[in-house]
Amino acid sequence: MEPLITSLIGQIDTANILEFFTIESVYDSKFELLVILLVEKEDLFPVEADLVLNGYLNIVEVTHFPLNGRQCILQIKRRRWKLRGDNLGTKSFHNTYDYTIKGTKVTKKFSAFLK
Repeated sequence: MEPLITSLIGQIDTANILEFFTIESVYDSKFELLVILLVEKEDLFPVEADLVLNGYLNIVEVTHFPLNGRQCILQIKRRRWKLRGDNLGTKSFHNTYDYTIKGTKVTKKFSAFLK
């Protein structure tokens, strides 16, 4: 991602999300919607063990403050890990993040604003 776009997105950064995720793409419909796809960084292991990447969890969509009158959606793509040598994939691991208030799909900052 271009440094300028990363810098601009950093201005709307909620809870330092760019510390844990990288921007994979930005979709801008020019009129009503801005979608930012964030992918978890590869070196953030959830436990101290010999883990290998085992795909991704389902994308979580979180609504953030509107930008220039357009709805802003953060799509968060988290990695799934498994133990090296576990070919059956019986146990998987993933990181958890606290960007929303329980029971909502909006960022904490946006939720506080809506109160």
